[in-house]
Amino acid sequence: MSLMMLSGCFLFRHTSNTPSPAPPPAAPAPAPPAPKPDTTQQHIPAAAPFHVPQFARLVKKSTYHVALFCPLFLDSLRTQTNTYSWLTHFPSYILPGFEFYAGTRLAVDSLHPSEANIVLKVYDTRSSSLPVMAAINDSFLQQADLIIGMLEYNELKTLAAFSQQHAINLVSATLPNDAEIKQDPFLIIVNSTLPAHAAAILQYVFTNFNNVHLTLWSQPNVDDNTIAQIFTDAYRHHPELSVMPMQQVIYDTSWTAAEIAQHLSPTQNNVCILATLNNAVALTMAHKLASLIDRYQINLMGMPTWHDMPNANDSSLFSLPIFYSSPFVINPQATAMRYVQQKFSQLYQNPNPGNTAYKGFDITYRFLWLMLQYGIYFNARINDPRANMLIPYQFEPVYKHPQEEIPDYFENRNVFFLKVINGKTFPAGNVIVGS
Repeated sequence: MSLMMLSGCFLFRHTSNTPSPAPPPAAPAPAPPAPKPDTTQQHIPAAAPFHVPQFARLVKKSTYHVALFCPLFLDSLRTQTNTYSWLTHFPSYILPGFEFYAGTRLAVDSLHPSEANIVLKVYDTRSSSLPVMAAINDSFLQQADLIIGMLEYNELKTLAAFSQQHAINLVSATLPNDAEIKQDPFLIIVNSTLPAHAAAILQYVFTNFNNVHLTLWSQPNVDDNTIAQIFTDAYRHHPELSVMPMQQVIYDTSWTAAEIAQHLSPTQNNVCILATLNNAVALTMAHKLASLIDRYQINLMGMPTWHDMPNANDSSLFSLPIFYSSPFVINPQATAMRYVQQKFSQLYQNPNPGNTAYKGFDITYRFLWLMLQYGIYFNARINDPRANMLIPYQFEPVYKHPQEEIPDYFENRNVFFLKVINGKTFPAGNVIVGS
């Protein structure tokens, strides 16, 4: 049985009162648990995993309390003069949070836990009456067994401090940033951070390209300087990359193709890493590099933001191989993907949900399954492949200081690559980033 509560609008919904949708055929079924009291704690006869005492305990419950934080903008409904218009045509800024919530709800309904109840409470991070800073005093959150969040930087800092204090696993679902958090082994970051992407990109180039002339391109501004420094640090951290020298190029978008060509090699495979999250700048540079493709061998490597670069399929770019990294790449033939599409079509008359819907379903299903299987401290078994639905994550402990025994957090280190060529996008492999 599952119970849902939507914080802010006082909507209580017993999902067990309506027929639950069938789970995807490929969905892993939780193993039958041992007979249980309300809470069972058993000490596993081994050293505490990752030197965290809680991770050595098996804590299973008859009822699990799960808190979901996402931006729903419910206050907009109260202030909207035309409520009917709001309900029939969502403003674009509402859709990501709503789709994430809808994907989460579908995951809860799909699990069919017979051995335990799941109580889910949804917190609107844009609520004026119960913002994140106030929600940490909410009685439900105080007894939560798992927190899942579609969070911004300061919201993550607030909830991470709370989860660390109360020893509650916190899953940061979409923010590719660690918010400078340290020594919080209960924090799990799904959307890989830029340092992970930088290490993955360098490893990908090292593994997949020969006779490389490697250049790192950045503009003289704060954002590009930060990204370039992340790449430089990653390069220095992996001595094996030294056989592939990397030259940094400080450029300006006003440069002509001839000026850019001065930094290319006529006899080597020019792999150009463009250290910018600004898609307009990236597109401008891509066009200039594409104009040189008849004289130079060029492969352009980009950032994870490039997946929604406008006009990336312009015919003038067809001959330029463009690669970019992403932690979220779904096989369109996956059974679970077709399942989500089918259910969204039935429930919301939308057979093509956005990426956040798939993330909400996939991430929630994974961590609820792990909790039902291994209890609230599932961390030592976080990479159980049976929990994979849409994306095969690989979570690894991150240590900002090598001498530390306790991880600063866990992060998904499985970074995928996509290749754009001739106006089409293809999967191009993956890299699991080491420490």
